[in-house]
Amino acid sequence: MKTTARKFTWKFIGYFSLFYVLINLLLLLLIVILMIRSSNNMNSGTLQAQTTETIQSLIDVSDEKNITIHQKLSEALKEQDSILLIRNSHGDIIKSFNNHEKIHTLSWYYLQGVTTWSLTERYQAVLINRQPLVKAAELFDLEETVALHRYMDEHNLSLFKQNMEKDQLVKIYGNFKTEDVEENWFKDLNNDNFNKYVLQETMHDDDYYLFVAENQNARDKRIILAENGIFMDKDLMAFALNFLLWYLIYSSLIFGLILAHAYYVSRNFARPLIHFVDWLSQLSRGIYRVPDNHHIYRRDRMRRKYRMYTSVDESIRELTEKLDNDRTYQNRISTLRDEWVSGITHDFKTPLSSIYGYSKLLNSDLEISCEDRKKFAEIIEDKALYIDSLLKDLNMTYQLKNHHLEFNKETVNVGEYIQQFIDSFDHPNLYAVNRLNQTVKLDKERMNRVLMNIVSNAFTYNEDIEVWINSFADDPDIVIEIGDNGKGIPQEELPYIFNRYYRGTNTTTNNEGSGLGLAVAKQIVENHQGQISVHSSIAGTKFQIRLPRELND
Repeated sequence: MKTTARKFTWKFIGYFSLFYVLINLLLLLLIVILMIRSSNNMNSGTLQAQTTETIQSLIDVSDEKNITIHQKLSEALKEQDSILLIRNSHGDIIKSFNNHEKIHTLSWYYLQGVTTWSLTERYQAVLINRQPLVKAAELFDLEETVALHRYMDEHNLSLFKQNMEKDQLVKIYGNFKTEDVEENWFKDLNNDNFNKYVLQETMHDDDYYLFVAENQNARDKRIILAENGIFMDKDLMAFALNFLLWYLIYSSLIFGLILAHAYYVSRNFARPLIHFVDWLSQLSRGIYRVPDNHHIYRRDRMRRKYRMYTSVDESIRELTEKLDNDRTYQNRISTLRDEWVSGITHDFKTPLSSIYGYSKLLNSDLEISCEDRKKFAEIIEDKALYIDSLLKDLNMTYQLKNHHLEFNKETVNVGEYIQQFIDSFDHPNLYAVNRLNQTVKLDKERMNRVLMNIVSNAFTYNEDIEVWINSFADDPDIVIEIGDNGKGIPQEELPYIFNRYYRGTNTTTNNEGSGLGLAVAKQIVENHQGQISVHSSIAGTKFQIRLPRELND
């Protein structure tokens, strides 16, 4: 049982683990899909980073008078506060998008830095990113000082004038320290990307100015240099490592819970299955009883948590009971067979002994009167006829069993047939109760043997009784009923009386029998496509023979 339980446990754990792995694979696939979709989203990255193919797919210039852009591009322009211009090959602006304010000339924006894509040979897309530094430069160029200062305060910007002769910066407005900005200015001039500030140059009245903002994504804070020289985002790496750590902790916890749950299920819900397997194994070894298992049963009933297996339990109980009954029946049949063989041997031996003894007397030199000789000869003849009857019974039962015996069926009137049998039996306590005036096909000689056996047994095993034969129609059958008011047949004997090994008497009684009578009777009735049954109590016994009304030859 322990081996079986261990197998069930590992099976459950294996199935749950497989389920867990599949769930994780699906989860990772979902994360990958979301990342791909996020990377393809226009709003997830800057417009400047988009490829020419992407921009071409989002702008329709097939009709110069009706140039349109995709909804995703329109939303990205609004979110990133950018302006998109469409120029023709002559440099004329023929269409603008997200341009709700008066802007400077395109050449001015080119100085601030723009992004361009070639749409076709005739058209070009120009992106103006109006980030805070660019918008501040717009206000500065328009000399809107009050608005400029308010805007710079809102976005924490500073303005410096470049002194090219001394390579110095002179602060015009803002909170950033000049020396810090100068240090980062020189880094920027040397293409050093690890900068604390974001710098935007602009020109006004032939002087160069520098707008400065704090770099929220300073590369020295957010990237590391890999061995192969590729820049990697520190924040992203930190997030990835943190996510991986928590995911491993979460996965380990979930996996532990799954293992515990699998063990619980295998030990509890699989326990009845293990019990049933052991029960069937026990049946295969010939042990026909319900195994004792206090984990499964309580007061001979399945525990509540195992009630789902009630139907299985009941079925195996029925099988166990049937196998036990069959074994009891087979043991009883074996005993009856042994007794029958012993009885048959005795039945042959007794008359043979008589024949042998009387034949020796007749063949001896003793003087025997004619009367005694005749008496001895009659005894020898009677015993020989008895042996012949035994042999015929044996022969008939095996012929019937193997369907080698022919039946000569004829149409007879049921009432007349029963009366003829009663007349031939010639017993004062045998009579007919009802004479059914209907016909049925049967072999009179074989059916006479059936009735003779039943009626003879009734008179043999009972004293001072009455026996009656009743007949009636019970569609679609004709019923012949033989009843008596004798002492009845013991209930424990009823299941075996039609077995060919059952004996009710032997040669010590007045009417000797082979023990094959009722077995032969049953076979004869069944060869008429009929049925024979018996009901018995202390008030008497009743045999019922049912024959089909219409019987084919």
